[in-house]
Amino acid sequence: MKAHNKVNLPQTQHAVQLVGPDELVLNKSKEVFRPGRHHILCRVEAVGLCFSDLKLLKQFSSHARKTEIVSGIDPGVLKEIPSYAPADIPTVPGHEAVVRIAEVGPGVESFEPGQRYLVETDYRWLPTTGSNASFGYNFEGALQEYVLMDERVITSPEGDLMLIPVSEGLSASAIALVEPWACVEDAYATKERRRLKQDGRMLVVAETELTEDVFDKLFNRYGRPGQITWVSKFAAPPLLDIAITTAADISKIAGAAYDDVIYFGSKANTLEVLFEKLAPGGLVNIVLCGGRFGRDVVAPVGRVHYGGVRIVGTTGLDPA
Repeated sequence: MKAHNKVNLPQTQHAVQLVGPDELVLNKSKEVFRPGRHHILCRVEAVGLCFSDLKLLKQFSSHARKTEIVSGIDPGVLKEIPSYAPADIPTVPGHEAVVRIAEVGPGVESFEPGQRYLVETDYRWLPTTGSNASFGYNFEGALQEYVLMDERVITSPEGDLMLIPVSEGLSASAIALVEPWACVEDAYATKERRRLKQDGRMLVVAETELTEDVFDKLFNRYGRPGQITWVSKFAAPPLLDIAITTAADISKIAGAAYDDVIYFGSKANTLEVLFEKLAPGGLVNIVLCGGRFGRDVVAPVGRVHYGGVRIVGTTGLDPA
């Protein structure tokens, strides 16, 4: 029989809290949240510090992972989680963590008190406006003695659990190094996509009239998308065997939905909106057609790092 009995827990704890840009405080009396039905309360054994924590410190609510979750979970569930801390709500950093479960709610199915875990921080199925939800960002992290999680949040749609069982034979500090070392390994293993996404979704925004040969050259060299959304006052050229839908303007199309975005134009405001339309791993091709932006463009640096989006372009007319 699974043990859900309450243990002797303190009412308050020490915690490092981020309350605003460059505003870090040591809270010596932060509440230790008691688990609700689907909650898991963990005691923190060790937590590493990461350069990403410094980025969160500088950016706070403007950080791509500190913003609110926009889909993937019932908003009513989020209201039940006291450790959900998006936007300007103070949060607790720390995502390179080793924890031991202290107490679980009666509805928790996969975890029991006493179990020891490495925390997987990245909730990629819960998108924010610029990235995705994450432990230590819009959910409180491990720079505190106890941290509360929700089984519904840390379980992916495929059933993967974001708490990874670890051995009792390794020190907590050694286990906490797994996350940063995995980033090192990934840096050498990642292969950049150098072609259009095969059968993927493409968005074309054209501020000039285009001919079919522009796309023939691109597709013959880099492959073909499965479908194209076309946004322009000019008609799309006949692109054989590719489904084309049109939209009146880019405000009418979904965000984070396109594998490849091609922008024929040089309006900074337009490009900044188009960055939002890139799916994870997406690529934007900026075709300036001889124009100039006229000002600095705000680029999604966080999504380049966290979401794998890439930016290429040309000053000329040829996206290939």
